[in-house]
Amino acid sequence: MSEEKEGYAPEVCHHCGGLGCLYCNKLGTVMVLQPSQKCKHCNGDCCIYCGYTGWEHPLRE
Repeated sequence: MSEEKEGYAPEVCHHCGGLGCLYCNKLGTVMVLQPSQKCKHCNGDCCIYCGYTGWEHPLRE
């Protein structure tokens, strides 16, 4: 995995369930600011506010 940013950790992408998709760069995981929290707008169901990952504060790469 590429260098991890301080305060971020990989979490399973909610959009694809870890299978890999456009929103997680086909990795199945996204780097999320810790402690990880589901998106407050969609409760993890994926929306524009979480970049369709289901997480609050995903790292934009």
